[in-house]
Amino acid sequence: MNREQHGLALQDSLFIEYARSEGPAQAAFHFHDDYEIYLFLGGDVEFYVEHSMHRLRRGHLILCNDKELHRIRHLGQIPYERIAIRFDHRVIGGLSTPFTNLLGCFQNRPLGVGNVVQIDEERMAYVQEMSLRLSEVLQSDRYGSDVLAAAYLSELLVWINQRFREKEKDPCFQPAPIPLTYGRIADIMAYIEERLSEELSLGQIADHFGVDPSHLSYLFKQQTGSTLYQYILIKRIAVAKRHLSQGVTVTEACGLSGFRDYSNFIRTFKKLTGVSPGKYNAKWRA
Repeated sequence: MNREQHGLALQDSLFIEYARSEGPAQAAFHFHDDYEIYLFLGGDVEFYVEHSMHRLRRGHLILCNDKELHRIRHLGQIPYERIAIRFDHRVIGGLSTPFTNLLGCFQNRPLGVGNVVQIDEERMAYVQEMSLRLSEVLQSDRYGSDVLAAAYLSELLVWINQRFREKEKDPCFQPAPIPLTYGRIADIMAYIEERLSEELSLGQIADHFGVDPSHLSYLFKQQTGSTLYQYILIKRIAVAKRHLSQGVTVTEACGLSGFRDYSNFIRTFKKLTGVSPGKYNAKWRA
């Protein structure tokens, strides 16, 4: 059955996952090509987003848009449990109104700021119930299942936007992030951020900070989970996505994000996002 919502196959644009992991693990910085709602159920976990970190507690509800670099570090003392809902923004974009932007909690804030809100057990149960409803209708071929899936997701997003608005009025809902200190690494990340459109290399960065390139490479990988080269690539693609979503051409996005070779930009963009920059640009024009 081909279920469509705003021109998209719903089963290919909305994903619900309950996951449990044991043993220590960590991911490199990455971003998704969709929006993510993440409910932390338990574990000994650190959540890194852009230049800050949260030590997660049960009931932390996390949002990430498609341009925010983030990663998880599981220390492994307690099983790591979570629910993740990922969706293409176009699935419900047409259901927003001038008064109610269903994607506001993802879009109306600086990158890496205001991603986390604390909810209690009663509210956690609501998110879990809605996740189960979504999962059930996504697996159903019954008449109206696509409409119900869009309705359930819209209802959940209205509720989440309300929770994130509450945190602005009551600090107890808003866990304070821990800035990434990292010593020199934090300074290096800021340096990269400011110069993404310029030429950047391990040797140049090491020379600027007066450190040995090999030592810098080791420390960066140890403390961020990414090589310096991979981190720069990911940041540049995130910048390119931001420009493309604002309507610039693919050629302009290539230059603005610091790529000197157009073919390399096309190849890297597709590798990290799963789509070509042309298709990504067209998605935001749809």
